[in-house]
This record gives sequence, structure tokens and C-alpha cells, in this order.
Amino acid sequence: MTNEGSDAECVARLQPRHRKALFASLSDQEQQAILHHWPFWARPEQMPPDGNWSVWLIMAGRGFGKTRAGAEWVRGIAERDGSARFALVGANYAETRTVMVEGESGLLSIAPPKQRPVWEPSLKRLSWASGAQAHLYSAAEPEGLRGPQHSHSWCDEIAKWMNNCGQAEAAWDNLKMGLRLGFRPQIVATTTPRPVALVRGLVDAEDVVISRGRTQDNDLHLPAAFLTAMAADYGGTRLGRQELDGELIEDLEGALWTRAMIEGCRVGAVRVERSRDTGARPSGSLDCARDERGAGLVRIVIGVDAKASAWKAVIRWVVRGVLALLLVGIAMRLGLGHLVS
Repeated sequence: MTNEGSDAECVARLQPRHRKALFASLSDQEQQAILHHWPFWARPEQMPPDGNWSVWLIMAGRGFGKTRAGAEWVRGIAERDGSARFALVGANYAETRTVMVEGESGLLSIAPPKQRPVWEPSLKRLSWASGAQAHLYSAAEPEGLRGPQHSHSWCDEIAKWMNNCGQAEAAWDNLKMGLRLGFRPQIVATTTPRPVALVRGLVDAEDVVISRGRTQDNDLHLPAAFLTAMAADYGGTRLGRQELDGELIEDLEGALWTRAMIEGCRVGAVRVERSRDTGARPSGSLDCARDERGAGLVRIVIGVDAKASAWKAVIRWVVRGVLALLLVGIAMRLGLGHLVS
């Protein structure tokens, strides 16, 4: 395979008579086989990376071929390794089934007819002739991943996993803790980028291999009218950069506080000094602020050194409001709401 695209793209660039002659030289059996021979169709970014990796993150624009790459990775292992046990994890059960299993690029569609896995919807299970199996899970129900063991996992659209109560990160953690089968457990995560905690954590991790790509990279398999419309409507926009070009955009343009500023101000725990007047031991020790009714609170001192600028007055009032809310929250957390009521 060349570094300029897939073998199929190279063939597509041949003159029609040369392309016709090439396929005429193949037998009917060879022509059928090439339809399901993934290395012929895949671009380099869609093929598994070399080396002993544990997580492969495919983060690219819509229509890049992320789902196909994930499904072909599962298929390639399942057909040759009967001991493989896969966890297929989507945002919910419906998407896991309709996209990862039954979709146009899902596991049932990409397999040759005689090698297609047996699909048992009631058991949420796929079984291959080799003996390999895959079970379906929902990231919205992370406890479902607590207990089962797997050797491999394909996680789809992790950037859209629900995380209003920490479900996405809990699902990822439970999944990783259950990857204890086989010689080298691996995860493939496919997603369009969004600056959510799970995606940012994977991008920053040293042991994660990342493949990136754009919608335009898959122009051989996408309608020209679609590509033209997307470029006209979203080219150069923030939405287009994220959804089509596959960029992980951390901050809104013109934001007063960037994500880097917020992350730089995070602390592991708020620590307060107990007052001798409240009966606490005069040891001078510091205790983490917890929801303890008996905890005494002497003072919280916060200093703000705003840079001199035309925005100084505005910043001062905004900071005062934020700090007031912070102090009220801490007081309520320590059971001292009566002091601010």
C-alpha cells in the first residue's frame, strides 16, 4: 500500500482501459475476494498501527471511515483468533446495534457471506465460526461493564457518550479493568472530536496511538454533491473544523477564560484551618474540607491580582461574583449555610 491512499484509490486513478484490463485478469473468485479484502480498500490511517499499543484512537471528521476501520479491526481478529472476546460499546444499546453491528459499515455488512458472524439480538451477542465472541454494551449504563472480562474492545463515538453524572468515564474505567483476557488486551476508540474529558484525557495520554483524518480524505466513497455542500456551508467555520476536518477545538473564539486557564487553577482538595474557638484541637493541622457538621471554619483567604488593562474594572466585578458563589458553595458544603443565609 502506498502512503498516498489506499490501493483501491490507486486503481481508481488508472485510465479506464488499464483499470478494465486489470480486473479482466482476475478470476471471478478473485474479484469476489477483493470486495472483502480490507487492506485493498483501507487508507493507511484506517489500518492498525504497528507496535505494542493498548489504545488506538481514530479521531476524524464525519464520513472519514471510522466505523468501517473499527469494524474491520474486530473482524480481522475474530476470524483468526477463536479465543478473542470483544466488548462493543456505543453511546447506548440502540446505537451499538444499529451502527456497530447492523449498519452499512457494521460487522454484519462487511463480512463475506460465508464468514458472517451469528447475531443473537436477545443475548446481545455475536459469534464467529472461529469461536470468537462479541457482546454489546451501553456507555450510558457503565455498571454493565463491571464484571465481564474481555480481550479486546471497540468503542464508538466516545465523544458523545453521556457524562452528566460521570457515566462516560465510569464506563471507560470499568471497561479497562475488565480487559484481562488474552496476551495483549487492546481498545480501538472511534470518534468525531469534541473537547470532552474522556477525549482530552486520551489525547494527552502517552500510551495512546492517534490516527487523524478529514471527511475529504474519503472522497472516493462519498458523493461529490455532499462534499461540495459541506465545503460551501461549513468550510472554514468552527463547526466545519471539528466535524469535517476532525480538529479537537479546545476553546471558543473570544472566550474570557480558556480551558488551559481553568485547568491550571484546579486543586485536588480545598483545605481550611480549624478554629481554636470551635473546640478543635489546637494542633494547627490542616484538614480537607468535607461534609462534616463538626468542622470549624476560621477563614478562607483568596487573593486576585488582575493585570492592569482596560478590562480591569470588568474583571474585578466578575471575579467578585464568582468568588462570592464559591464561598457560598463551600459554606453550604461544610454545613455552615446559616452564616450566609
